[in-house]
Amino acid sequence: MAKLRGARAFTLLELLAVILIISIGASLLAHSVAGGLENARERQAKRDLSLALRNVRSQAVLSGQPAALHFDLIHNSYRAAGQAAHFLPAGMHLRLTSAAELSSSRDGVIEFYPDGGSSGGNVYLERGPEHWRVDIAWLTGKVSWQDGVSP
Repeated sequence: MAKLRGARAFTLLELLAVILIISIGASLLAHSVAGGLENARERQAKRDLSLALRNVRSQAVLSGQPAALHFDLIHNSYRAAGQAAHFLPAGMHLRLTSAAELSSSRDGVIEFYPDGGSSGGNVYLERGPEHWRVDIAWLTGKVSWQDGVSP
């Protein structure tokens, strides 16, 4: 009868080491994915706000009537007339600098005129240490972004 050679197996310590390495890698991956999702939400919020401002400007030019984008500074949202409010992602805050006669302490308005101009102003978005500023030119109604600029 042939003699059996010793079977090779992993020890419990080796298995625990592999499980530990896998769990560390999974937690790093989960953290990276969560950060990527937050960045995507921020980019989408900035795009949506820019699009809303540009759409209101286009509406004013095409209709020949002034049109406005209304901001609710308490609830961190904005809306055009006849449309549902758009809320910013959780943790993102909104500030507005605009014409004093159009705005109150709770609400704000950026108004666009049929000639393409606007009441002008700046919209500030903040999320933690990140800051963005949207500039709305009063003469042309042009909407432009600047990253890292705070009020």
